[in-house]
Amino acid sequence: MQNEKLRFLQRVFGHTKLQNNGIELNVRCPKCTPPNRRDKLKMNIRLDKDLYHCWVCDLKGRNLGRLIKMFDRSAVHEYYDKFSNFRFEKIETVELPVELPDDYRLVMENLWDPEACQIRKYCISRGILDSLIWRYRIGYSSNFKFRRRAIMPSFDREGKLNYWTARSIDSSNDFKYMNAKASKKEIIFNDIDVDWESDYLFIVEGPLDLVKCYYLNSTSILGSRLSVDTLLFQEIVRNGMDVILSFDPDAWKKQATTADLLCSYGVNVCFANTESGDVGDLNPKDVVNLYNNKVLYNNQFGMLKTMIERL
Repeated sequence: MQNEKLRFLQRVFGHTKLQNNGIELNVRCPKCTPPNRRDKLKMNIRLDKDLYHCWVCDLKGRNLGRLIKMFDRSAVHEYYDKFSNFRFEKIETVELPVELPDDYRLVMENLWDPEACQIRKYCISRGILDSLIWRYRIGYSSNFKFRRRAIMPSFDREGKLNYWTARSIDSSNDFKYMNAKASKKEIIFNDIDVDWESDYLFIVEGPLDLVKCYYLNSTSILGSRLSVDTLLFQEIVRNGMDVILSFDPDAWKKQATTADLLCSYGVNVCFANTESGDVGDLNPKDVVNLYNNKVLYNNQFGMLKTMIERL
């Protein structure tokens, strides 16, 4: 297996040098060394632990997939499937039918209908403009169970419905959300919109927070927890992505726990939190500014250091 892994890495990185100890491989650093300088092999890889460290620019990490992604994106999945030290148990999915109401209709296609107009009015009051109502396929239903609810469907990467959530537009309704009867662990909310070849994924808590992340590669954890046995967590690691967490202000503890778990799998984590209020209270351009001012999470010192750096 070690020889096979070595051949794989030599194919990915091109010119390499194996040290005499047989467990350290030197390659070109993608950050500080031009592609034509094949003689500058300053990036050191530990084959037994999948650690990497450049002695010139200090680029380093514990998830070799991230380094491979910088050289050859097409090789990332092969690395995780065959050679990665991070292995997951296969998620046993239970095929439960997820269906929208029979009379589900897009709001923006039915503005002649007073019910659709009420949903649109609520969305606009939340800063969700017409383009976003279209973009996130927000719909409605006249079914008594779904009346006066903004329905937001979710689709997997193949375009198959995998979830939906329905938000009441009435502040007096104690039951704000209705959700599909499907396991959140087995789905990625609106996976169809996620670019898995991107270098990062911006993660928020709720679906209405997600609507404001229009300009970013993003998804929502639907108010749940991100754990090792969730499809979203495994895809993040398997695709060598950085993660930016932007949970609600009252979920700092959950955000820090999530960050620690991701860091333990070699994922770089940043925080991008509002000073007050939720991401759903912002407009999409403000969310981009939030992303641009993200703070790297240092799991060695935990949440306190990260909070201090935000001041």
